[in-house]
Amino acid sequence: MSPRAARVTLAVYLVAIYATLGIVRTITNFLRDHGLLRVTVVAAFAIAGVAVLWLILRDARNRSWRKVLALLIVGAVYAAVIYPMKSPEEKIHFIEYGGVALLAHAAAPRNLSRSKRFIGCALFVAAAGWIDEGIQALLPSRYYDLRDVMFNAAAGLLALVAVAIFSARERTLGTDRSDEVAGDAIH
Repeated sequence: MSPRAARVTLAVYLVAIYATLGIVRTITNFLRDHGLLRVTVVAAFAIAGVAVLWLILRDARNRSWRKVLALLIVGAVYAAVIYPMKSPEEKIHFIEYGGVALLAHAAAPRNLSRSKRFIGCALFVAAAGWIDEGIQALLPSRYYDLRDVMFNAAAGLLALVAVAIFSARERTLGTDRSDEVAGDAIH
């Protein structure tokens, strides 16, 4: 995905997130009332996990034991952060804002150093999550929660660390694929 296409996709994705803030509580209440909320969240993570595995492992260069080990470590960190959360809605932030981070990385200018790009994307995700909570503060059916801002930022950081891990070996070999890794993760 080109940076321009990633920017457009990122804008549409964020508008979709923000535009649905007023109705998502109705949907989650319906799912909870019918005993389907936890199942729906588990299904969302299963779909996201399978998609990530497919996107990463379809490239033969990612099928080394080191890459598989890195993937298992990233998965374990995600699980360690997400599992203890009581609210299924909070867990969804990790899919939602992980996607924002991947799109932001793919959309970031290629001429930035890796560290500036990482920091810029992390700050962008944190700002996007803060805007999300700011909009919720204005809605009568929602409320502002600083913990959710932290969840959004943590989700973005985990996704960006995963991109950095899966492009680290190529950097040492002089074939940096961080743009390709982030781009593959979003289409």
